Amino acid sequence: MFKLFRDVVVGALKAVRVRFLELRGSSEAYRELGVGAGGDVIRGLDFEAERAIVESLAKSLEGFTLVSEESGVKEYGRGGYTVIVDPIDGSTNALRGYPACSSAVAIAEGNTIDSIIAAGVINLITGDVYYAEKSLGAYLNDVKVSPRSIGKVEDAFIAFELNIRGQISGYVPKIASLIERARHVRLIGSDALEICFIASGTSDAFVDLRGFLRAPDFAASAFILREAGGIITDANGQELRCKLEPKARSTIIAACTPELHNDIMNRIRNRL
Repeated sequence: MFKLFRDVVVGALKAVRVRFLELRGSSEAYRELGVGAGGDVIRGLDFEAERAIVESLAKSLEGFTLVSEESGVKEYGRGGYTVIVDPIDGSTNALRGYPACSSAVAIAEGNTIDSIIAAGVINLITGDVYYAEKSLGAYLNDVKVSPRSIGKVEDAFIAFELNIRGQISGYVPKIASLIERARHVRLIGSDALEICFIASGTSDAFVDLRGFLRAPDFAASAFILREAGGIITDANGQELRCKLEPKARSTIIAACTPELHNDIMNRIRNRL
């Protein structure tokens, strides 16, 4: 199973997990260091996670452009690929000890999400690594994976993002029918993992209509899902084409099959 970028991506993900396990539960992890390029507070855990990834990438790539929620856009060396990084997805989970958080790395040839050519996501708790490379499929711990064949909401295991903090009036009614009719419903607080779970057949769909998710949050996992054979769009059913920028945002509807995706879209539009 030859993958050109596997060692680069997986090496960075394993490096960040080592640092995560060292810092988890420490006072350094909680230390506030300011506000990142994405607009969130940077804590010691976020900073050290990004540093571990960058140090690993610098050993493998002669030059690259880093795009991160924490540091923004930075040049390392001369030219090279664009590398999109989410050092800690599920930061609150990580700091509170809730066992669901991840790190994500994607490599792109351009500055839009459709230019990604390789990506990986690591479950920081279990160490499981999801990886995909353009036209080579998606893998979980080096075993090729694919989504399940589910076509209806009533048969589906669907994850939702409900963390709205009072910022979106009427949000829950938009998805209430899906929550009431889905076979199983989950919310874990790490959106990259939620999308990767669809790729591996662990779950069947993920719905986030908030428009809060930034490009580094979903760039890697969206690529992995597409390579696995799943489908991911914005809430209007349009293919994700956002720029790889720290503040670029999108809604997300991800599913294992076009049929399930269409069923979810129709129910949201009609609130059936």
